[in-house]
Amino acid sequence: MKPLTPALRKEAVTSLEQFCDEQFDEPVGNLAVEALFDFMVAELGPLFYNQGVKDAQARIQGVITDLDQEVYQEPFTFWRRKR
Repeated sequence: MKPLTPALRKEAVTSLEQFCDEQFDEPVGNLAVEALFDFMVAELGPLFYNQGVKDAQARIQGVITDLDQEVYQEPFTFWRRKR
């Protein structure tokens, strides 16, 4: 899994920090939020990444399965069209 760009990482940490501020009675410092974010990315990131890959594979397999119906061309239609 590729690391996030610095801008996306900062935005994600800021969002998590806001979540912590709203959900917890005790203030959570920026370093703690960054550590929590890093943990979540390392521990949970692969879970969501792998599920995304499985979902993409299933979608692509569905498209491949339906491909013959989508692009099928009826043979021997020259004489039928001529009438």
